[in-house]
Amino acid sequence: MFKKILIPTDGSALATQAALEGIDYAKRVGAEVICVYVAGENQATAFAFSPHAKQEVHWPTDSEYKQIVAETSKAIMAPVLQAASDAGVKFSEETDISKSPSASILAAAEKNGCDLIFMASRGNTGWEKVLLGSIAAKVIASSPIPVLVYKVQKDQLPKYADYFPEV
Repeated sequence: MFKKILIPTDGSALATQAALEGIDYAKRVGAEVICVYVAGENQATAFAFSPHAKQEVHWPTDSEYKQIVAETSKAIMAPVLQAASDAGVKFSEETDISKSPSASILAAAEKNGCDLIFMASRGNTGWEKVLLGSIAAKVIASSPIPVLVYKVQKDQLPKYADYFPEV
C-alpha cells in the first residue's frame, strides 16, 4: 500500500490532531512519515518603505528569521515526533520558508518520493474561504499522488495547551 506519507503541519491544534492521526495511519499500513512545516516568507522588507513604520522596530534579519522558523518547527513537530517514536514509525522532518505553502508541500512530497499526503483542512467557510483560499484544496488540485484530508470536529480538539503545555 503506502510506503512514504508526507504530513504537513502548521502547528495548529487541527493540524496537530491530523498529524497524530497520520502517524497512527502510517503505523497501521507500515509506512514511514516525512513531516513538513512551511513558514511564510520574512515580510520585514515589505514595510521598510512605510513612513509610518517606527524606526525602533526591529524586523528580523533573514538569518534571525531562519533561526526563529527552525525553533518554531522543532516545537511544532515535537508532539508528532513523540507519537512516531511511541508508535515505532520511521520519522523525518523538513522545514521550508515559502510564499506558497501548497507548492512547498507538493515539492517536499516529490523530493521524498512520497506516495500519499495526509493533511488537515482548516474548514474555512464563507468569506474566510474566498479571501484566504484553502491550502488543502490547492494541494488536492495539483497533486499527482493521493491526498487524504483528515477532518476533525473543532469541538473535539484538545486545547492548544494540551500539545504545548509550556505555552
